[in-house]
Amino acid sequence: MSTELLSALFKRKSQVETGGQTWESAPEQSNADASAHLQGLKFDAPAVQDWLQQLDITPEEDMLAQALADGLAERRGEGMPEHVIAAGDRRLQELAAKLAEMQRAFAEERESLGSRCEELERREAEIRAREEGVEAEKQAQKVREEARKNYPQPKWLTHLEGTINIGVVGNSGVGKSLFINKLRKVRPQAHGWAPVGVNETTREPTMYPFPGQPEVRIWDLPGAGTEAVPSATYVQDMGLRYFDKVLILTAGRFTSMDVELRNELEQHKVPYYMVRTKVDIDVWNNKEDNGADQKTTIAQIREDLKSNHPEGTSYLVSSRDPESLDMPVLVMELFPSMKRQLDADAPSFVPTAPAWNGAWAMPVVFSATLQGMQGRWRDGYSANYLLQGNQVHVSLQQGQRALVPLTERDGRVWWCNRWFVSEEAVKTARRKAELRWAPTQPGDQPLIWWWAD
Repeated sequence: MSTELLSALFKRKSQVETGGQTWESAPEQSNADASAHLQGLKFDAPAVQDWLQQLDITPEEDMLAQALADGLAERRGEGMPEHVIAAGDRRLQELAAKLAEMQRAFAEERESLGSRCEELERREAEIRAREEGVEAEKQAQKVREEARKNYPQPKWLTHLEGTINIGVVGNSGVGKSLFINKLRKVRPQAHGWAPVGVNETTREPTMYPFPGQPEVRIWDLPGAGTEAVPSATYVQDMGLRYFDKVLILTAGRFTSMDVELRNELEQHKVPYYMVRTKVDIDVWNNKEDNGADQKTTIAQIREDLKSNHPEGTSYLVSSRDPESLDMPVLVMELFPSMKRQLDADAPSFVPTAPAWNGAWAMPVVFSATLQGMQGRWRDGYSANYLLQGNQVHVSLQQGQRALVPLTERDGRVWWCNRWFVSEEAVKTARRKAELRWAPTQPGDQPLIWWWAD
């Protein structure tokens, strides 16, 4: 073997060892083991679900809850959306009853009207219009009955009247479950948390109600194009024509199956939204591969979507940072009442309205470093960490639980005043899903947490 080749191999080996990471099933003990970074903690905390229920509701959650309540009230008043294949003939019965009442009243008034021909003609025109309306509804009902034969309502999709149903479709790995959790503002491991995993966790249609508003239902639907869910009959099998709105999720470019699904939803006038998830990962990859900044990457993705999908139907989101990109706009499109909540003329914003008589409280604002850490983490010792605000709920494998307050000083977030992370470390963690706490005491090793969702 030539000297040049040996030299190149040794150089490459050095580069790999320098940039590589070591993954151990049984990590060696160090000064940063469980007894060190959990030393002095008081393990008397409640279970994580009980703890989450004790936390205050945020103003954003209050606003969304009110918007959902308003949307349900509108649904009860207006009935089912036009594109939904409504069951039964209730509307036809209502129109026929009104027509019969009008005909009866007209017969009673005919004699009293006498020679008032103009009034007779006007009333007769009204009755003819009603008769035409009843006939049109009969024809529409025939069309709906035929549609229900071709697109039967799934047995699992019940109680359509008085509920709002939104379907979420997408293949394995696009982040449907985490998206659904963030959309419903459900905290990790709280009641109703949708299981998150890298494998296909959705085998059957699964319904997740909004907390406090069980009539507003998000449906996690299995991806199309598998043996269990063939693409040719996906719209029929999943009953998508019965949903108020449908979200089509992807973690990259939309597939031909996604486009076919979009076209069929469009054909049946079902409102749909093309949602590209994990955009934060796209940004990081493009920076690593091509040196492009976030603004450039976002612009490239938007241009690609604009050239392949109707304008106004595509949204970019990052479930790890739901307040960024298009998520807030998407929520307002899904629940139009949110727009009215933010209307400057709405009662909540008018100083003379009763809503202004209540006590006001400014929401707590956390630093960018602390905001970027929110969520669920784990370490190599089977300990789980759930960050909500500046509080950390710690759960050990043995069932012990503790609450740890994080402190901030000098632009850093501190764990037990012994390890810290900076804003730059958090930015790196959001890209690599690995958070490294730097030690301050001699002999301590860094604490390493991995993103658990």
